[in-house]
Order: sequence, then structure tokens, then C-alpha cells
Amino acid sequence: MQCPKLSEIMDVLDKAYKLNIEDPFRDGHLIHLPDYGQVVMTGDFHGCLHNFRKLVWFANLKHSIHRHVIIHELIHNYNAEHSDVDNSCLLLLDAARWKVEFPEQVHFLLGNHDIAQITSREITKNGYASIATFNSWVTEHYQKDAPVIIEKIRDFLLSIPLAARTENRIWMSHSIPGLHAMDSINLSIFKEQWRNRDLIPKGSVYEFVWGRNHTSEQLEKLAEMLDVDFFIVGHQAQDNGYLALHNRQVILASEHYNGCYMPIDLAEHYSFEKLTSRIRKFSDLADQLC
Repeated sequence: MQCPKLSEIMDVLDKAYKLNIEDPFRDGHLIHLPDYGQVVMTGDFHGCLHNFRKLVWFANLKHSIHRHVIIHELIHNYNAEHSDVDNSCLLLLDAARWKVEFPEQVHFLLGNHDIAQITSREITKNGYASIATFNSWVTEHYQKDAPVIIEKIRDFLLSIPLAARTENRIWMSHSIPGLHAMDSINLSIFKEQWRNRDLIPKGSVYEFVWGRNHTSEQLEKLAEMLDVDFFIVGHQAQDNGYLALHNRQVILASEHYNGCYMPIDLAEHYSFEKLTSRIRKFSDLADQLC
């Protein structure tokens, strides 16, 4: 496996960091997409380079200048058969290069594994410690330079916004707050600089990326609070690639063979039925094209 040199890693992460901060569609920690063109929303990737490369091929950003792509939860491998080896750093770097190449079309959203990496609060998946396994791969391949790379990745992750919204009233984020957090969520996190307490349990940023098992009533309330109609998120594992809930929420997963994505027209008015008809599987994109 050919790993990038230290100088290349530092350069691409520095550039992508700056572009995240200066994204012209960004206001605070929220991406506001226009009322024309298309956005392609994805689910968690967790190191799945295969589906990511299919996404790059499908998006064809060089020839689709009004198409945007939303990507999130890139790090910490999902593959249960190889959980003890986490090379998802390579996916993160590929995505950062994509941002550098198409800075106004590629947009990152913050995920719970990003926050875990930032705060060093360990997550155990498939019997392995996600942060330790990720850092171990970096250390194995970069030895004495590993600490500076891990710190640079942390800085990059901190530059990622929390959510995106469209003019046609669709909200996109890694997750949304769980029922237990509804009374404590502070929406000022979209405007203000984050504090350390926002990134740990009971903090508003933390709760926004960790929420699960949303109820119909809760989604109605949150839709009113955020002035949207529908939510497209990831975070919750979906063996079939997606789940549609309560005529409000679509949950996507992009990290395995059944992984899905959604191309959404930004000028279109959607019913929930019409919105869910936009769900596509990566497996339908021929491998030889990617």
C-alpha cells in the first residue's frame, strides 16, 4: 500500500482546513445550499474507499458545476472482518484532496467518530477501540511523525461544519438530537464558537451527532424548531443501506455493499414519497466505471 508522504499530508489537510472555514456556502457551522443545481447526500463511509470512489465517479464534479456533495463519518473502519486494522486515514486524505480540487462543491459534515477523535473519548466497535486502532495505523506507517499527523487530523476535523440545509427545506446532518436531549439543545451552536463542553456528553454539538431512535413527535418538533420538512442523516447502522421513518427522516449508510446515496434536485419541491424515491445504491454503479 502506497502511503502519502508527510509533506503531502500536511499540505492537503492545511488547504482543506482553510477551505472548510472559508466555504462560501457556510454561515457559522451550517452550510446553506442554493435553490438550483443538485446535492448528493451520503451516509457513513467508515473507511469504505470502494464506495467513495464510486461517489467521485458519479458526482463528476468537473462537468457538473452546480452539483454539491455532502460527505461525513469517514474515519474509523466499519469492516467487522478487519476491525483490528484501520486505514481510514487514507479515505480522509482522499476526501480532503477532493475538497481542495472542488472547494465550492464538496462539503464535510461533523460525525460522532470525528468528535471522538477530537476529544479522545474512545468508541468501541466490533470489539476494537476505534481511536486507538486508527492512531495505531498512523503510528505504524509514520513512526515518529505520527503525533503531528494525528494532531493535524484533529485540527482538520474541528474545521468541519455541523449540518447543511437546502432552500427546499431539507436538513442534512450526521444525526439529530435524541429524545432525551430535546429540552437542552442550544441552537446557538450553529452561530457561536464551540467550547469544550459542547463536544462531550450533554453538550449540544455532541448530542447533535449521537442521537438515535427518533420518534414521530420529536421529529415534528425538531422540524418546527429548524424550519425544515425532512431530515437526511446517517449514524444508525442500516444493513439494507437505508431506512425511511415517520414521513420525516431518511437514514443512510454508505459503508458496505448495500450502501446508499441520494441525489436531490435543489429546485424541486419534495413530498416524502418523492424524496425517498431518490435513494440509490452504490452497488448499481458498475465497478469497472470507478
